[in-house]
Amino acid sequence: MTLGSTWRVTVSGFEHVERVSHERPLLTITWHGRLMVPTWHARNRRLVAMISASRDGELVARLVERLGFDTVRGSSSRGGTAAAMQMIERLKNGQIGAMICDGPRGPRHQMKPGAPYMAIQASADVIPVAFAASSAWTFNSWDRFTVPKPFARVHLLYGEPIPHPGYDTDVQEFAQVLEDRLNDTLAQAESLAGGGAMPTVGGRQ
Repeated sequence: MTLGSTWRVTVSGFEHVERVSHERPLLTITWHGRLMVPTWHARNRRLVAMISASRDGELVARLVERLGFDTVRGSSSRGGTAAAMQMIERLKNGQIGAMICDGPRGPRHQMKPGAPYMAIQASADVIPVAFAASSAWTFNSWDRFTVPKPFARVHLLYGEPIPHPGYDTDVQEFAQVLEDRLNDTLAQAESLAGGGAMPTVGGRQ
């Protein structure tokens, strides 16, 4: 039995993904510390994820590929331009994209320009995704990586789609829109889960 199979997961809003993905390009976004449950839920759906070319990114890439994701590898410091072009092409061709928007090193919960840039260029709508759990371990890492405990009640929330803003949109302005919406989605998920503090692994919370 895997850890994920023990969770009692309530999924809200996935119908947005199903609807939008049949109508136009779609990019889903989440924060680095909250990638575990969205990745588990999206397994074997052939999403394409952009993963850092770093050593840590290699571990993430191996994990998501085992779960049925396609990957492109690159970051702002290594191979980012080529990877972004690959992601844009995949989105235009109808594959749902998945982006971790504050990785690979943070700052935590601050939107980097990659996701908004790719969404603009691919004419994609964007759906923010976040989860919270009734009980979880939160690691003392830069991203506060969160792992629901066995048999936890988990609330996974797919937010309302953010429409493509137009090709002439300023990337930084759109990044702020996406950051605010993703943080709002996380706050909603935490409210559904009860909003309690989670124990920290490896240090104080």
